[in-house]
Amino acid sequence: MKAYKNVCFLAVLWLFLGLFLFNTPSVRAVKNVGIIPAGFYQFNNLEIFKSPSADEPPVVIEAIQKNEKSCVIYENGKTDSPLSCSFKDNENNNYLIQVEERTTLLGMNQEPALLSDFQAGEKINVLGWLSADSKTIRAAVVRNLEEKDYHQSLSGTIKKVTDDGFTLVLANGDKILVKTPIEEGAQVTVKGVFDKVNGVVNNVLSILIKPTKVLQEEPAETAVSQPAPAPSASPSTLFKNFLRVFGL
Repeated sequence: MKAYKNVCFLAVLWLFLGLFLFNTPSVRAVKNVGIIPAGFYQFNNLEIFKSPSADEPPVVIEAIQKNEKSCVIYENGKTDSPLSCSFKDNENNNYLIQVEERTTLLGMNQEPALLSDFQAGEKINVLGWLSADSKTIRAAVVRNLEEKDYHQSLSGTIKKVTDDGFTLVLANGDKILVKTPIEEGAQVTVKGVFDKVNGVVNNVLSILIKPTKVLQEEPAETAVSQPAPAPSASPSTLFKNFLRVFGL
């Protein structure tokens, strides 16, 4: 009889210990933290925390996923298969978005965009591969959700040069007047062969002109400059249909 009482006492003791451990905050916290496995996903409404550090890929964009109940991601980019986002306690998720040369950059209306169009504080959608660390996304498509004018890269042959700029002839025969952004005070990056002895840059490959900020007594104005021409093509109808499938 005594042995039976001891067994019952031990059973009740282990039951209470189990309930105590299960209700410990640290255990609950671990239990509530889910992990999104590595895979191909669409992340919507990420907020850029840090602007790209360069004007050309490869580059990394730091973004934040807000801890909100409405937050969802889409596995394989299928908008009819939403998955709940996973957060630790009340913290936001931080992602490192790897933008490569093959990454497609788009504006709000799916127009081509440049890296310089993606600035801190702006909202973006990202379609890409989430790594096993659950922090790094190798982006296939990055779309800016802000309503604004987006820069584009155009490539062609200079037909005529004037004091106001030059006429660029595209591959399809279209002629475009490019107003020269080269002026006194402009910030310019030139790629070419530098002849240090004579102080000359030969065989220029590219010229990158950055926006010039003019300081005045009144609120400062920003002079918008045109980017250097670079090979780029507008998304084809087939590619636009592909983006619609993924809701981008």
